[in-house]
Amino acid sequence: MSFDKNNPFVAKITNRHVLNKPGSKKCTVHLSLDISGSGIHYKVGDSVAVFPENSHVHIQKMLQLLNFSGQEKIKDSRSDQEYSIRDFLAKKSNISKVTKKWIVFALDKVKSAEEKNQIESLLKPENKAELKAYLECRQLWDFLAEFKTIETSPQDFADKLTPLLPRFYSIASSQKEHPHAIDLLIAYFHYSSNEHLRYGVASHYLCEAAEMRTPNIPLYLHPSQNFTLPKDPNTPIIMVGPGTGLAPFRGFMQERIATKSPGKNWLFFGDWNQEFDFFYEDYWRDLESSNQLKLSYAFSRDQDRKYYVQDKMSQSAKELFEWLEEGAYFFVCGDAQHMAKDVDQMLHHIIEEEGNLSADGAKLYVKTMKTDGRYLRDVY
Repeated sequence: MSFDKNNPFVAKITNRHVLNKPGSKKCTVHLSLDISGSGIHYKVGDSVAVFPENSHVHIQKMLQLLNFSGQEKIKDSRSDQEYSIRDFLAKKSNISKVTKKWIVFALDKVKSAEEKNQIESLLKPENKAELKAYLECRQLWDFLAEFKTIETSPQDFADKLTPLLPRFYSIASSQKEHPHAIDLLIAYFHYSSNEHLRYGVASHYLCEAAEMRTPNIPLYLHPSQNFTLPKDPNTPIIMVGPGTGLAPFRGFMQERIATKSPGKNWLFFGDWNQEFDFFYEDYWRDLESSNQLKLSYAFSRDQDRKYYVQDKMSQSAKELFEWLEEGAYFFVCGDAQHMAKDVDQMLHHIIEEEGNLSADGAKLYVKTMKTDGRYLRDVY
């Protein structure tokens, strides 16, 4: 059977533990999902799309504020399927965001003149900045708690909600080593707004709320087009993966070891503190000590000046360029906004300096790497 967005396989969590050591200011979780019986075949570098569930605490608050029992039946306008309003809010609806469209809908549903005036004020063109700030720090249950006189039917309420979308995670394992499992590396996301502690919908569900060893994780495979190991096992690879960007490279190395690939491997990893945030350190150290991996790392908060993976690349510029000249593939995974740009800039700089090239020459070198499929990025 083929599983997809409309027909996901329901996996169960068999292993879940925090990778950061006590004292860390972060929470990063290793998760193993059992996919036995699914027939799912993945390659290293692939991702998996996971459907989370919304917080049942927030759903209960919303039901109480709307005077719904939770058992009322509604029809999903997108699929024509019938659900209880409670299940629809849990599994099918985005309840973490208040949209302008929702506020316009609420304007016609509030019974209090004072609340109507408040909403009208928010929607005035001259209050555009105020509306933006309002939407950024509230979830739907906050809004319902503020505007308590909203009266609507379960069906009308459901029709105004946007869908709960799947979240995509790089697979952190090789099927050659774990035939019936998918490992994930997840940053447990939380923040404060409007005087409330809030959690990322998917990270909270996967890292805390979902029961272990129970089929409750709907997922489907999201194959990578090119972000995978080179076909020739002799080819050297350079992997740059700070933070959770490390995930696919754990899979890469498991695959290389399982297939006895003779190609050289070099990992650049970074995070905040070496003492607390060195994910899978024992695994990388073992590979390093057996000469199966060259390991370089940069922990940004361990010294006065922040120090990142691109700085570590700079320190090893001569050897890195030698690897590129040998035909090494260069992989980058993680933050697109800052890290990937900084790494790309450093890569150009190293090639220019070590290759004795002009800036245009370095650009052409990198462009050729991309054309040849040797410079590959999975950034988000």
